[in-house]
Amino acid sequence: MKKRVCLGISIAATFSTLAIAQALKPAEIPLDQLDPTRSITQPQLESATHKQLPEEYIWTQQDAVKSDALLTYEGLKENEETGPHFFRREFDLGDVPAAATLYLAGPRSVRVFVNGQQVGQFQSNLDSPIGVHVFPMDVTRALHAGKNVIAIEAVRGGGVNGFNNSRLTVQLTMGKILAVKLVSAPRGVNGPALLISDKSWKASMSAGNGWQNAGFDDKSWPSADSLGPIEGHIDLLQWNADAGMYDWPGYDGISSFLAQAPLLPVSVEHVYGGVGTIQNADALKSNSSGSEFSVDLPSAQVDNTDAPQIILDFGRNTNGRLHFVSDSDSAATVTVQYGESDAEALKQPYLGENALYIPPHGSAFAPKSTFRYAIIRFVGGQKLRFKSIDNDLIYYPVKYQGSFESSDPKLNLMWTIGAYTAHLCMQDDIWDAPKRDRGRWMGDLDVSGRTINDSFYDHFLMEDTLDRLMGPAPIRQHVNGIAGYSAFWITGEAEYYRHMGDKKQLMSFHDRLVDLMHYMETELDNRNLYANNHKSWPFVDWSQELNGDTPEARRGTQLEFIAAFAQGVYLLNEMGDKVNAPLFAKKLDDLKAAAKKYLLDKQTNSYGDRWQVNAMAVLSGAADPSQYDDIWKASLGSVGKIKYNALIITPYYNYYVISAMAKMGHRAETLDWIRQYWGGMVDEGATSFWEGYDPSWYKDDAHGSLQADNMSGYRVSLAHGWSSGVTPWLMEEVLGIHATGPGFSTVDIRPDLIDLAWAKGGEPTPHGMLNVSLKKEGQGTAISLDLPSQTEARISVPVTNAGAQITVNSKTTQSESAENGTRAVVTIKEAGHYEIAAQ
Repeated sequence: MKKRVCLGISIAATFSTLAIAQALKPAEIPLDQLDPTRSITQPQLESATHKQLPEEYIWTQQDAVKSDALLTYEGLKENEETGPHFFRREFDLGDVPAAATLYLAGPRSVRVFVNGQQVGQFQSNLDSPIGVHVFPMDVTRALHAGKNVIAIEAVRGGGVNGFNNSRLTVQLTMGKILAVKLVSAPRGVNGPALLISDKSWKASMSAGNGWQNAGFDDKSWPSADSLGPIEGHIDLLQWNADAGMYDWPGYDGISSFLAQAPLLPVSVEHVYGGVGTIQNADALKSNSSGSEFSVDLPSAQVDNTDAPQIILDFGRNTNGRLHFVSDSDSAATVTVQYGESDAEALKQPYLGENALYIPPHGSAFAPKSTFRYAIIRFVGGQKLRFKSIDNDLIYYPVKYQGSFESSDPKLNLMWTIGAYTAHLCMQDDIWDAPKRDRGRWMGDLDVSGRTINDSFYDHFLMEDTLDRLMGPAPIRQHVNGIAGYSAFWITGEAEYYRHMGDKKQLMSFHDRLVDLMHYMETELDNRNLYANNHKSWPFVDWSQELNGDTPEARRGTQLEFIAAFAQGVYLLNEMGDKVNAPLFAKKLDDLKAAAKKYLLDKQTNSYGDRWQVNAMAVLSGAADPSQYDDIWKASLGSVGKIKYNALIITPYYNYYVISAMAKMGHRAETLDWIRQYWGGMVDEGATSFWEGYDPSWYKDDAHGSLQADNMSGYRVSLAHGWSSGVTPWLMEEVLGIHATGPGFSTVDIRPDLIDLAWAKGGEPTPHGMLNVSLKKEGQGTAISLDLPSQTEARISVPVTNAGAQITVNSKTTQSESAENGTRAVVTIKEAGHYEIAAQ
C-alpha cells in the first residue's frame, strides 16, 4: 500500500536568512513592452498545439448537481457531505506494459484497488488553497493480460469558492468530481491511455461486501454522472477549480482560442544554495548563454527549508504558468510559490506551495495563475540540469487598436496599465481577475468592458461573457446573484451595442432582457423602492454599509436600477419593441420619483454623503443638473481631500465617481484625484491596477495593506479588471469621445485638455479609427479629427466667448452655443480629416 500526503504550506522562515523587499518594485521594462504579448503578430493558438483530453470528470448520479440548480453563495462546508462514493470499471489489456501509472484527481481521499489488490490510499491536505489534487501511483505489478477491474472509494474534494450559474462549475467547485487515467508510461510522462474515466463507469453511494474485488457483480449500480471531458467546456476552467490539475499528464486546461508564448525572467534573485549548490543562475535569463542552470543536491531528497532556492522576477504581472525543461538524467521535484508581489510569494501565496515532479529529460508545468514573482525550491533529485525555466504566458490574442498619449507621461502610463490590466483578465472569458477569482462578474465587466471596447474592439470574448453571465431563459435569478449586477448587465450591453452596433447580437437577448427587467421589478415594494424581496446580495462596493442588506446598499442599488431601466428602454427601442419599451419607461419614471421622494436627503438636496451613491445618482439621471452644486457640497467635493478615509472606495466604483465628477463639470478636480489615486498605484510599483487601494494606506508593504472583498492582505488581487476605469475615462473626458448611436453611427466629441498641453489618441469603430488630436494654441484648443465613414459627429469646441466663430478646414462653419457660451457645437456627417479651431 502506498500513501501520499500532498504538500501543505510550510513557508514561514524559509527565507529567514534573506532580506525580501516589502515595497513593490517598479516595472523593469519599457512602456511599450509592458504587455509582453503586444508585439506578437503570429500567436501560437492552443487549438493548433494541443488536442483536447478525452477523460471525463465523473461522479455518482445521486449526488450530482442538477442542471437547473441556481447560483448560491452558501457553499458546502469542509466537513459536509463527506460520505464515501464508489466507482468501478472493467477493462481489457492485451499485454502488460513495461510501466503503467494510474492518475486520480478530484477527491480529498481515495482508496484504490486493481484486481482486488489495494494499490494506493491517498489523503489531500485540506489546508491547501488548491481544491483538486492529483494522485499518481505505479500499478504495473497489479495488472495482468486480459480482463482487469479497477475499484475506487472516494470522498468529495474540499472544493474552492466559486459562484456561477453553470452546473458544471458548481459541481466542480464543490469537489464532486473524479478523474481517472491509466497511462502506459512512467510517472510524469504522457503516454497512451489504457483506461480513462467516462460515463460508462459504474458509480454508487453504497457498496456491498467485496465491492473492491474483481468478481463483484456491479450490474445494479447506476452509470456515472459525467461533466464531459476535463478540458471540454469553458465552465470547467473557471474559479481556480482546476488549479491542481497541472500535475495531470497532458493537461493544459486552456481554451482553444487562447495563445501561449514563453517569457524569460528579467532577473534571478535571492539565489540560495542551502544544503546544495546552484550554478549559472543567470542562464535562466537567456537561452543563448551557452551554459545551463544547474542544481546539485547532497541526497535524493532534502528538507524544504534547507533546499536550494531562487526567486524569478518577470518584471511585471503576467498570466501563465512556470515551465520547466529538464536536461537531467534523473527526475527532479521542486516546490513553487507564486506572488503578484515578492511579499505574497514569500508569505502567503494565493495558490499555496505546490510540488511539481519533472521527469528525466522531460518537461512539466506548474499551476496556471497570475504572478510576477516565483519562488522555486529544489527538493528532489541530485545532479539537476535545466535547459530553461520560463513563464508560459497564456493570453487572448488581440490587437491594441485604441491609443492615448498626452503631455503628462504618467497619464500615458496609466492608460497603458489600464489596458494591460483588462487584457490580463481576457482569458477563458473575461474575468474579474486572473489570480482571484478567475470568474465572470458583471460589475467588473461593466468597467473592464469599456476598457476592452476602447482598447481592443473585441467581439468574441465580450459577447460570450455577456451571454454566459445572463444565462439561459427563463431568467430565474439575478446576474451573479446580485441585483445591482443585473442592472450592470443592462448598462454593459448598452455600452457594447453603442460601440459595436451588432443588431443580431442585441436581438439574441430580447426575451431574456425583458425577463430580467420584469424580474428586477419583483424586487420593488409598493413604493417602487428596491426591497430585496428575493434575499439576494445587495452589493454596491467593498466599503462600509455598501455590501450587505443595509439602507445604504439598498439606496445605491435603487440608483443602479434607474441607470439600468434607462438603458433597457433604449435597447428595447433599438429592437423595435413598442410594447415593452413604454411599459418600462413608465417604471423608470416611478423609480426616479421613488428615489426623489424617499431616498433624497431633503436638507442637503443630495443622496447622503457617500461618494458611490451620489455618483450613481448623477450618472443614472436620478439627480438632475439643478442638484449638482448641492451634491458637490454634500459629497463629491470632498473627493481627494480626505487623507485618512474610513469610508474606502475601490478602483471599481471610483470609475463611476470620476465619471460623475466630469459630468458635473469638475474635470480639473477629477484629474487631480486620478493622479492621486491611479497615479498613487503607479508610484507604488503597479504594473497592473489593483483590486483595492487608498493613497493613505501603508507603503512599506503595499500589497499586504490592501483591502477589498471584506478582507485585507495578499489575497487581494494586483490585476483586477474593474480597476482599469482610468483608461476609458481618458478617452471619454480628455479626448471627449462618447458613442451615442449604435456602432458609432452618432458620436459626441467633447475634448478637454484640462491642464494638459496636448493629447492625442484614437478609438476603433465598426468603420475604422476615430482619431482625435488636441493642442493648446493661445487661449484656445486646436482640434484635429479623423472621422470614419457612416459616423455623424457632434464636436463641442471650447470657446472663450459665446460669439466665437468655428472654422472647419479653414472654413467658417455654423455652430450652436452650449454650456453657457463656453462651447460651440458643430456637426460633421462626412468621413475625412478635419482641422477645427475657434476664432
